[in-house]
Amino acid sequence: MLTKTQEKQLRDSLKIINRYVIRSTTDTNGVIIDASEAFCKISGYSIEELIGKPHSIVRHPDTDPEVFKQMWQTIKQGKKWSGRVKNKTKQGGSYWVEAHIEPQFNDNGDIVAYAAIRTDITDKILLEESQKKLEKINKTLNEKISQEVEKNIKQMELMQEEQIKSVKLSSIGALAAGITHEINTPLTYIKGNFELMQFDIEDLPSSSIKERIEDNTHKILDGISRIANIVESMREVSQISNETKAVENIYSTIHTSLTVSYNAAKTMVKIYLNGDLFSVAMDKDKYRFESYIQKQRIEQVWIIIINNALDELVKIQEYEKRFLKIDIKELEDHIQVTFHDNAGGIKEDILDKLFDPFVSTKKSGGIGVGLNIAKKIVEEQKGSIKAYNKGDGAVFEVLLPKVQEMIQESV
Repeated sequence: MLTKTQEKQLRDSLKIINRYVIRSTTDTNGVIIDASEAFCKISGYSIEELIGKPHSIVRHPDTDPEVFKQMWQTIKQGKKWSGRVKNKTKQGGSYWVEAHIEPQFNDNGDIVAYAAIRTDITDKILLEESQKKLEKINKTLNEKISQEVEKNIKQMELMQEEQIKSVKLSSIGALAAGITHEINTPLTYIKGNFELMQFDIEDLPSSSIKERIEDNTHKILDGISRIANIVESMREVSQISNETKAVENIYSTIHTSLTVSYNAAKTMVKIYLNGDLFSVAMDKDKYRFESYIQKQRIEQVWIIIINNALDELVKIQEYEKRFLKIDIKELEDHIQVTFHDNAGGIKEDILDKLFDPFVSTKKSGGIGVGLNIAKKIVEEQKGSIKAYNKGDGAVFEVLLPKVQEMIQESV
């Protein structure tokens, strides 16, 4: 028998437990038969609202059903179960508890009820979730920072590459200007004296020797004209652009670029310009397609495209099977220039990214600056450039505004 003092101490302890311990008891079907004041407080239900109701009244839909399935399997076997559970309040809120459930037995060892004690771990869960969110944010932020750093490094590398190429272009231009000057002076002297010699040849009496000499002089004059055209084209390309635009004949700019490339190209492929087999002796103003552009920069674009085509065309074994067709025509608002070769086309996996930097490891040689730089030059002229496959080769298509369109835009 307990003394009155001990009984009072027990009642006081039970009151404290009732007030602060989240406790509940259910029958074997999970119906609540008892609940502590602390349980009522955290759930938002009164004791009257809980007694006789299934314990699932506080089950939160976010909790995985597998948790309750595993819990019932355990306690029905007479074993203890512990785990984290998310519950729902009467007002629709939520809270987390660390639950410990034990079966209660009668004298025969049969399960007659289930008693559960819970600890409120809502703050702990919220802290863990906040930490996870913070870790996710930090991970995303670090990834973005790494991406931006990598992007900036690539942009700096590209800028450095462009600067180096710009210096190379300036150096090559200065060298070409000096060479063309040195060649042009004796060439003018040779041409002048040779023309005087022709007058002497005309005064010779008719003979088979005179005919051979006249035939040879025509060939020599043709060679001198070729050299003069090449020197003139090199002089034009070597001029440093002052970044000003002017009305220029697109046909003439392509003629100049082909002349510069012709020494290498003539043994590699037949080149057709608007249907005519190209020759440096062709009239560079045979056709007029005028646009308001920076002449030297556009000529750089043509050289880039031509050199790219030549690099691929040499892979075809037979010279007679190679061709590069360059066609210029007027559209409603633009001048269209197409370069069509039969070198097998562009690989599909890089076709959409052909003008992007860092797509290819191939390095341009000579005065080429790369297709991504060519794209920038064309866009600076308010034009566009694209590439696609046609037949057994590739097509580069450049659109430049017609002169009247450019004038209207500037008014």
